[in-house]
Amino acid sequence: MSEQNKAVVRRLFEDHWNARNPAVVTELFAPSVSLQTPDGVLTGLDGASFLLKAYSTAFPDFHLTIDDLVAEEDKVVVRWRFTGTQLGPFADIPASGKRVDVPNGIAIYRLDAGRITEAHFAWNKYELLQQLGALATGSAAATQA
Repeated sequence: MSEQNKAVVRRLFEDHWNARNPAVVTELFAPSVSLQTPDGVLTGLDGASFLLKAYSTAFPDFHLTIDDLVAEEDKVVVRWRFTGTQLGPFADIPASGKRVDVPNGIAIYRLDAGRITEAHFAWNKYELLQQLGALATGSAAATQA
């Protein structure tokens, strides 16, 4: 089962995220999926679709690279790198044209019958906001204190 679950998560990254294919949402996610993100909790297929739309609108060229993929029983853990150029609004931040590179995102997925039922995401949103210029960098923040 672990290898099958890893295949589902690989497909999530390649077909859903990197290919920006919203049509696979119903194949990859359970209808009652719960997605715990740094931005809040999203639920259901609408929540999964919203997450893809939000990031592909803000970063139309984004790419997620899988650095590690580990599975045991009904869980799959992924460590990834997010890269992209902010060409659209991201939350309250207008398009900046800035390129971002945020390593070490982590997701823990729980799967049942080949579909994701639950996901817990953690990524360095602070670093992302710094790269967009929305927050001062470490050295600039220290001089302002």
